[in-house]
Amino acid sequence: MGLVGCVGKSSLVSMELRWARRRKSDNAASALPRSIPIYISTLKKDINLEELRNLYSLCNHSCNRLSEKDNNVEKIVDMKKLRRAISRSDVIVSVFCKPQHVDVDDAVLYSEEESLSSSLYTSEFGRQNKDDSFLGDLFQNAVPLTPSNGQLVGFGRAYSDYGLTASIHDLMVLPSLQRMGIGKLIVNRIVRLLTSRDIYDIAALCFKDERPFFKACGFGDDRMGSTTMMFTKSLEA
Repeated sequence: MGLVGCVGKSSLVSMELRWARRRKSDNAASALPRSIPIYISTLKKDINLEELRNLYSLCNHSCNRLSEKDNNVEKIVDMKKLRRAISRSDVIVSVFCKPQHVDVDDAVLYSEEESLSSSLYTSEFGRQNKDDSFLGDLFQNAVPLTPSNGQLVGFGRAYSDYGLTASIHDLMVLPSLQRMGIGKLIVNRIVRLLTSRDIYDIAALCFKDERPFFKACGFGDDRMGSTTMMFTKSLEA
């Protein structure tokens, strides 16, 4: 169900409400509902950097290009670099769900100060306090899901040259919500946005154990037999 109109001549909407469904085997010992509503957004203004950094941590997704070290203890993401990376990404896809639909081990509470200070773009509406427990489950289930009252549970982004090629980076889904098709929804949305710009050579920067997932999304080995190699400047330097 699309929530906003099209932009320009594109048939793609920037916000959409969908349903994600757990497999029976994954839901056998869980008190969480089998089907949950999810909100998909391609708007950068919906991203809260503190939530995104927490998602990196909960998904155990880190990399030298975004990390920083403090007294030889590596932090997950340098916020300044993360802000710059998001602002310069060509495609952003974020997925939100209601906090009560997240496993307690993955639940993260945010203070109002963190939400307001970490927003990528300022907004006159700000961001709502995520701790709505006092309202009760009945009220929470009745409130429509939006990025303002939802928890960030999935993310992916892409860079492109706006002509020939593009690459997908940092695909993440909260562990308790994996195997529900959310990751595939993110990849499909990124691919649709890129191909709508006549970009058809799309690479996926992923870990070795993520290759089967991307193959299931239609990706394959490069026809020229190339592989990804990366030069990384030493953090010690």
